[in-house]
Amino acid sequence: MRYFGLANIILITSLALLSCHRQIHAQAPIIVDELGYRPGDQKLAFTKEAHADPFVIVDTKTNKEVFRGQPRQIGINDPNTGESVFGLDFSGLSEPGTYRIVFMDTADHSDPFSINDDVYTSVALASLRSFYFQRCGTEVGEGTPWSHKACHTRPALFFDDPSKSKDVSGGWHDAGDYNKFVPTTAVSAAFLLYIYSLQPQKFDDGQLRIPESHNGIPDILDEARWGLAWLLKMQRSDGGVYHKVSIKEWTGEHLPDEETDTQYIFDVSSTATGDFAAVTALGARIFARWDKAFADELLRSSENAWSFLDRHQTIVPPGGFKNPDGVQGGEYGDGQDEDERMWAAVELFRTTGNTKYNEYFLAHYKDLGGVNYTVSWQNVQNFAYFSYLNVPIDARNYDARSFIIATMTTYCDALWKQIRGNGYRYVLTPEQEYWGSNSVALGHAFDLINAFEFTKFRGYLEGAVDQLHYMLGRNAFGTVFVTGDAPHFVHHPYHQWSMLEYGRDPIPGLLVGGCNKFSRLGGRELSQYPGLCYEDNPKNYYVNEPAINYTAAFAYVASYCASMGGQNMAEQK
Repeated sequence: MRYFGLANIILITSLALLSCHRQIHAQAPIIVDELGYRPGDQKLAFTKEAHADPFVIVDTKTNKEVFRGQPRQIGINDPNTGESVFGLDFSGLSEPGTYRIVFMDTADHSDPFSINDDVYTSVALASLRSFYFQRCGTEVGEGTPWSHKACHTRPALFFDDPSKSKDVSGGWHDAGDYNKFVPTTAVSAAFLLYIYSLQPQKFDDGQLRIPESHNGIPDILDEARWGLAWLLKMQRSDGGVYHKVSIKEWTGEHLPDEETDTQYIFDVSSTATGDFAAVTALGARIFARWDKAFADELLRSSENAWSFLDRHQTIVPPGGFKNPDGVQGGEYGDGQDEDERMWAAVELFRTTGNTKYNEYFLAHYKDLGGVNYTVSWQNVQNFAYFSYLNVPIDARNYDARSFIIATMTTYCDALWKQIRGNGYRYVLTPEQEYWGSNSVALGHAFDLINAFEFTKFRGYLEGAVDQLHYMLGRNAFGTVFVTGDAPHFVHHPYHQWSMLEYGRDPIPGLLVGGCNKFSRLGGRELSQYPGLCYEDNPKNYYVNEPAINYTAAFAYVASYCASMGGQNMAEQK
């Protein structure tokens, strides 16, 4: 019986490359989290067929029955997929081991899955390590089969004045292409820094097998530093931060070090500047223990960015950043910068203690209505609100804290209700199954985790873990939405480097966008149901492209749920 631990995604296989075509893996009649479950968690599996007889769980090593349960007799009509879904609850089984669910009347069975404390450790580490493979401006490989020469090392030209250039090498490739954006880099680095600050005991030096391993600093911080160091290059002398570095238009697929299109630096935006100010202040607070000189540089740059925002009280440019005429591709435009400013104020206050930042937050915390929408590259107010709950309580912030807590619990109660009413215990409504839907669901999971950390209401934690289960195969497709070489993982992402070099064995640990009701590759509709609009197709960037901010949200949730015990990437060769 094969164990589907994600250590497998780092192995080199000798399988022949599959042709690049539309593919959904054959699905077992009983749908489980393909990795498994932690011993103390609620444990649910699903089937799309009604069964009158009990189900049994069999130990795959001994072939003995270890649990017997009764399936739900009434299915949940899932609006996202149009399917009727029946639950199988085996929460009473907590003994570590590898198991399979079987219906004795039909012999229908699930794939093997595990129950143990370490069940999510490998997938969490793989997702964190995937950032190394997204690095730009450097040779990548570190003894793995996934390698390329240094790319994008030439200075980029300023779009508004191509006679001028600047070294903006470094950073992470944003997605399946090779552009780089301040909003997504800042949010991605923030997810890494926040999970470290919440659970520092989980993260070690040497854990990810990256070039900086064994330098005395936890690898997750080394990786976050790679993003932060690039952000520093994107700041103008007056404190403003350039929005992005990209080519003008897509000209075809190629390897990172073979791109010949000119990269351009685009204008300053206040949304990018606010994101920058926030994440560099956050980074300064964390790196103060590990590298004071770097922390001091981050803080100086953060305060310089705040000064720019203070001098420009309205959004820059007016209406928010837009691609200039003749420029195609990622824009990450955002017509509202109040959330970025508020996030920056909170992190600067927590790092410096300067009351001017607190006064700004207290003057504006109600402007966006509180915790009422998931965190994302475009909506960062929840970063601000949750971070503010860590500010010491005093008379000045009592009303603000009460407001945050009230809106947080109202919002998360609604999420919990939505999850319980969905057939797959998924948090999204059909209307939310749009581009990058997986990251939206994981943003909700981030919200639920932070609400659980404050309230200790178990339902919030269960709802967050439900979203991890969905990403790991407990969904309508039985597909793990993470790249890897195990049978049910994504094999054909829209990721240029993987597509051109590795075929069936893509760069491991990348989370793809997921279901998208607006997917129309070649004008073809995948399904009338939003929750079925997905395919493992290397050309379908609408649904199957990874992005650093998707993977960062996944890494946060997976790391939170993982024990991180007894494994590191150096052991997974």
